[in-house]
Amino acid sequence: MKNSNPRPTCLLIAALGGEGGGVLAGWITEAAVASGLVAGRTSIPGVAQRTGATTYYLELMPREPGKPHPVLALNPAPGQVDVLLASELLEATRLAGFGMISAERTTLIANTARVYTMDEKMTMGDGRIDAERLKPILESAAKTAVFVDFNAIGQQAKAPLGAVMLGALAGSKLLPIPDDALRDAIRREGKSVAANLAGFEAGYASITESTAAPATARPIAARAGVVAAIAEFPARSSIVAAEGVARLTDYQNAAYADTYLAHLRRFARLPSMDDATLAELARHLAVRMSVEDVMRVAQLKLRDARVARVIGEAKARQGDIVDITEFMKPGMDEIVGLLPPFLAGPLHRLVTRLGWSKVAFPLNVTTTRIGGFLRLRLLCALRGWRPHTQKFHEEQLWLARWLGLVEATLKHDPAAAREVIGTAKLVRGYGDTYRRGLANWDRIAITLIEPALSAAMSSPDLADHILQARIAAEKDPDGAALIATLDAIASRPTAHLQAAQ
Repeated sequence: MKNSNPRPTCLLIAALGGEGGGVLAGWITEAAVASGLVAGRTSIPGVAQRTGATTYYLELMPREPGKPHPVLALNPAPGQVDVLLASELLEATRLAGFGMISAERTTLIANTARVYTMDEKMTMGDGRIDAERLKPILESAAKTAVFVDFNAIGQQAKAPLGAVMLGALAGSKLLPIPDDALRDAIRREGKSVAANLAGFEAGYASITESTAAPATARPIAARAGVVAAIAEFPARSSIVAAEGVARLTDYQNAAYADTYLAHLRRFARLPSMDDATLAELARHLAVRMSVEDVMRVAQLKLRDARVARVIGEAKARQGDIVDITEFMKPGMDEIVGLLPPFLAGPLHRLVTRLGWSKVAFPLNVTTTRIGGFLRLRLLCALRGWRPHTQKFHEEQLWLARWLGLVEATLKHDPAAAREVIGTAKLVRGYGDTYRRGLANWDRIAITLIEPALSAAMSSPDLADHILQARIAAEKDPDGAALIATLDAIASRPTAHLQAAQ
């Protein structure tokens, strides 16, 4: 029996400003109408800094001869969305929180790429939301969840994100619109037709491919001893260690990566060390051993992947000339840090006495021109000098102090040791960011960690106290919140030290 009250197919598109979500919604509407469907579309623009979602809502229904024109809704209703197409993983999760994803009804097609929010970027530590923690949330909320890296597909096809997502939507067969009608909508618009059709076909093919590939380590050169050394570690930490080796070989050289492995092997032998803790240590150690000095900054700015990303963000078409200008502002600390310690010490004292510590030198370097490119290449070439610099010397001293605290804490309080490992994320970046982070780390070490270790004593709440202090330092890099937190911890009755067993 034919349903006398057919319901529309409800499609919700979640996008970010500037990603072409409006064009995507327009293509779908145009194709639907051309296919004889009744279509309604409503768009809601977001507001600044991603405090509001940019959404496009469409309802599609067959046109029934002799029946009145159907009245379609202007806004999606919780639990009534058939398809949610999201250009960014956190935006999909945001809409799940609003009830727009239903386990009984909704098929989710989400881009796995992340565009970080301002809160994520401004945190002193690693404030990024783990994408792998978002996927299970979405999978449990939706009837079916499909995750694809549409950004990578678009870059490979040299096509806009919206065209790739349209192809994926067509390949899912969830809309009552023929594939050719969607292709024709692209052609009728008449803009970048070849690139958009290429993106459509790439997205169409991607939707049938597996998106649940297991985590694997980055390939590394099979140097003597390296593969065997990594194989000694448990499963999770071996993957992170392989990434660390690749990162530090790129950062400095193979010998430097071997030093990294030597640190990990020392900790892997400790009786209180488990796989999860060793993996965290491996991750933070690799980041701290690849500190962002001027050579590293220059190296990262010349990466092919960075150039490709900037060109993509500029929405440059094939044949367009794109100039990339890097705005750099090295300070006296960065400049003095390039000198050997015996010269850097006296010069730093002189700079401080003259009041020049805050002096910086703004530079605009156009890396797509030969002059700017060679300037950064020259800085990259200085990485062989890195082990002889004051900056490297300071980092090695800090590293030894941090690892010493981790090892000493691990002997009598493994939970606190994991939090000591996590404090490394406070020391990051360069310039004022680095100085503030280092000052906050010193405060935590001197106030919480070292007193417990120096007396061979431990607080039953030491791990929690270190965690609270780190969170306060991340939220307020200037240190006021950290000082208040440390004062509050000191005043608690439970903050007294107890003899370690």
